[in-house]
Amino acid sequence: MKWTPNYSIACQIQKRILVHMNDDKLSHKDLAALTSAWNTLEERKRILRMKPKPRSIDVNPTAKKAAAPVFTE
Repeated sequence: MKWTPNYSIACQIQKRILVHMNDDKLSHKDLAALTSAWNTLEERKRILRMKPKPRSIDVNPTAKKAAAPVFTE
């Protein structure tokens, strides 16, 4: 599948963000901003690939099925 130019640009931006994330002089505020930008780019890439959002997991307890009776003589 051939990606759009926008997808390639998003990947290039992410590579630059990754380089800046490895900088030791980065403040916590700047790191948080880069992390947010990374997250936004991941979401945009998902949209460009036309992938649906992952479904949420159902964590409600379910009733267990009754065990099948075992025939013994």
